[in-house]
Amino acid sequence: MSGPTPLPPPSLSAAPSLPPASLPAAPRPNETIVVSAESPRWIVSAEALWLERSVGSSIPLGFTAVNDGSHGPWAQAIDGLYSDDVLFPLQAGVRLQIGARIDDRTAIQATYWGLQQWSVGSAIYGDPDGETVLAQSRWLQTPALIGGFDDFLGYTYTSRVDNAEINQRLRLSSYGPWVDANWLWGFRYFRLSENFTLSGSDLATGVLEDLNCRTSNNLVGLQAGIQWIRGWDRFQLTTEGKIGLLANFYTQRATDTAGGTSGSPPGFLPFDVSHSGTDLSVLFEVALLGTYRVSPHLWLRAGYQLYCVTGLALAPRQVGNFGHGGTVGLDGLSLGLEAGW
Repeated sequence: MSGPTPLPPPSLSAAPSLPPASLPAAPRPNETIVVSAESPRWIVSAEALWLERSVGSSIPLGFTAVNDGSHGPWAQAIDGLYSDDVLFPLQAGVRLQIGARIDDRTAIQATYWGLQQWSVGSAIYGDPDGETVLAQSRWLQTPALIGGFDDFLGYTYTSRVDNAEINQRLRLSSYGPWVDANWLWGFRYFRLSENFTLSGSDLATGVLEDLNCRTSNNLVGLQAGIQWIRGWDRFQLTTEGKIGLLANFYTQRATDTAGGTSGSPPGFLPFDVSHSGTDLSVLFEVALLGTYRVSPHLWLRAGYQLYCVTGLALAPRQVGNFGHGGTVGLDGLSLGLEAGW
């Protein structure tokens, strides 16, 4: 064999970077393990992380129907409005990681990802000119007081996610210098904050009503997982699965206000109420990551991530009454760079 042996791809828990023919024998029970100088001890990475997320609920918010004053049947709904009429698209965020290899069997890694901020909305419309079509909603007070909205009924829905975790990785087994199986355990913090506003407008009376619901979910707890790594010269493929059992400390707030050119209609009762509690949440994560070595200390990273989180207080579920127990899925792609030394 001529020329130097290629370095294995970067892995905080990879075997020492020696050619297969010169691998040392397995260490005796009291023998000190020497870490190869060729394998990175520190690894830092920065990536763009694009995620889309499920809405997590399909709440019927209202409908438009033929106006009673036009002598049409009131039960004849023309259009409906639901909290999942518009799905959350792919949204860009970041993922930052730093890892330290303690020895050839143990590593510690800290990760932050987040900053994805989603914003969607939808509306249905009445007939402000002829008053033949009005929008109705059981969650708003104004339709019962004035007969319905002749302009529109709509919602806006915003959401943001943040995640931080620290994990210890321990080698389960190694099949030569190119294949590793590891298990991990660690601590995770996950935050999901949401803002949902249901609005109705009536031009004939000049009334605008806004029902705003906000939630904040702060999940903390332990997680465990397993990781499998396979390397081919410059390329490395990593698959990883985690499950976390987390306590969710959530808060909920709902406010209902009305105004406009004529103020609030007679009989309207504004309110501002809040609630907080604790629930048990489970977070699942599956990831597939490929790395390609472009220089002795620099790698290109690309991957796919899937997350599922249960036990959440979602903003649309607070319409009408406080509730929790929602489930959200997130998935998407990542692309970035990794440096090791």
